[in-house]
This record gives sequence, structure tokens and C-alpha cells, in this order.
Amino acid sequence: FFKITLGRPVLKLSKLKGVGKEPIVYFESYFHPRIGVTKEDDFNIPLYTMLEKKYKVKVIRSSENITAMLAGKLGTKLKVPAEAPLLFRERFVYDPGERPVEYNVGYYRSDKFTYSIDIKKNQ
Repeated sequence: FFKITLGRPVLKLSKLKGVGKEPIVYFESYFHPRIGVTKEDDFNIPLYTMLEKKYKVKVIRSSENITAMLAGKLGTKLKVPAEAPLLFRERFVYDPGERPVEYNVGYYRSDKFTYSIDIKKNQ
């Protein structure tokens, strides 16, 4: 997706989100090295706001794939058995020039998360 030289460093950001002490989703984000994001950046503000304000990178499009999987080793992080079903979401994020900005995956507990889509037909 990034089409970069093998061995070029890529920042990986991992985040476990939930309600109280109960985890619901585990995210892993990878940022194209062209942008310059570092682990010292303020990830407490919305990610795309930070990218636009600090790095002048505007996100205009993302493409997602969603599938089911077993928790396996992620069960420990999400506090579910290894054989528990998860929703796996893969996201590809682009700037106005259709250049890759972020590759993000999310592992959602299927007992705590519902993925809803509302589709409206253009008339």
C-alpha cells in the first residue's frame, strides 16, 4: 500500500479503547514516512486534525474491508477467549492526491460492537 523501500522505518501506533476497564477495540495504525509523524506527536487530539494542523496533510478518502476472525492471541488484549469471534476492519486512508497517508486495522469485540451502515440511493 505504501510502496516504499524495504527496511524504511514506518511509525506504528497501537491503541486499546474501551469503556471503563473493559476493552472493546484494539487499533494499529501505520503512517507513511513521507508525512513525518513521530511517537512524540499529540495523539490525544483527533488524529486527522493533528495531521492537518501540524503536517498540512488533509485526508479526503478512505477505503475499508471488514471480515470476521477468531481472537487468537488478541484475546488476551481484548479480554476474550482465543476462540471468540472478532470483527476485523482494515482501512486505507488517502490525501487529495490519492497518496497513501495511513494504513489502519481494528480488531473489534463482536459481543460489544455493532457495525451499522446506512445506504441512501441517489435520486
